[in-house]
Amino acid sequence: MADVKARLEQMLKDDHASGGGGVTNEQLKDAFGDEFDDLPAIINELINTDRMELLQGEGRTTLAYQWIPEDRAARLGELTNEQRLVLQVVERADTSGVWLRDIKSATSMQQQTLNKALKVLESRKLVKTVRSVQQKTKKLYMAYDLAPTREVSGGPWYTDHEFDHEFVSAIKTVVVSCVKALGNCTLEDIHQAVLGTKVSTVPLSISDVQTVVEALLADSQLERLHASDDARFKVAKPCVNTDWVAEVPSGTCPWPRCRAENGGTCNAESCLYLDAWLDEAST
Repeated sequence: MADVKARLEQMLKDDHASGGGGVTNEQLKDAFGDEFDDLPAIINELINTDRMELLQGEGRTTLAYQWIPEDRAARLGELTNEQRLVLQVVERADTSGVWLRDIKSATSMQQQTLNKALKVLESRKLVKTVRSVQQKTKKLYMAYDLAPTREVSGGPWYTDHEFDHEFVSAIKTVVVSCVKALGNCTLEDIHQAVLGTKVSTVPLSISDVQTVVEALLADSQLERLHASDDARFKVAKPCVNTDWVAEVPSGTCPWPRCRAENGGTCNAESCLYLDAWLDEAST
């Protein structure tokens, strides 16, 4: 039995080290053959001593067994049944997190008991609270070792749950500079160039850069040369500045007598103010 236990533990450790999703019963049958019947007692012992956990729930068609590292086993030690139940609910929420009301609904616990359980789990670094950029006043609970999804954190565009306008503006400037230096280039070219500038302290995916490129296209700062999976981009030609039109005296004259529909005698041909404006513009 000791040999079987040692082999099972090593199998679970190897799976955990490789980032596997746990070891299934089918894998255990293949590995242990006739000794498979000896495993239930060993598995129960490992579960009761917090060295193994069962993986089940949404998205899984079969049960799997996963090794629990020593540091996590120490944090799980002496948890009450209520605390373990709360932990299971939080861990099932994965990187999306779970609201307090949903934990209460899933566990049917009194508020005081639930609050105490969450406090213990947080103190043992098994659970943490995060805030969603969509609902900043409410806390989400999540497994301590997980990072929240971008829908929750807002991704690289948010700092302390607030949209970082300065950072986004800086990224836009960098993207335009990169495209200007590269000439006609693909999205992948732009992505690699932006990463090379090290302008961001957080990782920027190609989809992040695409979001910036789309914004610059909407602002007419970049042009898409053709629509395809291999689209290329270039810096857009500056738009003609027509602000001067508003300065032309006859173009925006406030006097009713200058309006042709009123039969006014004054017009662009005889406007003294327009003559003076043109003389000034030519000097």
